[in-house]
Amino acid sequence: MAKQINLVIASKKDGFRRCSVAHPGNATTYKNVGSKDFPFSAKQIAKLKAEPMLVVTEEEVEEKEKKPDPKK
Repeated sequence: MAKQINLVIASKKDGFRRCSVAHPGNATTYKNVGSKDFPFSAKQIAKLKAEPMLVVTEEEVEEKEKKPDPKK
């Protein structure tokens, strides 16, 4: 199975804005860092990690294999 990196962001102040996003106080997971659908660039990720008002962590998870749909 392939590994996937997710970015988890929580703000110390609910609604704090950085990189055009209002970050909530509870943790928000952004899945699959580096994919074409990921909302932040590498430069933005560096800014988020450097921001003292945000708690930013990366989590590595096993990507689940997609099983073929038997109905197709």
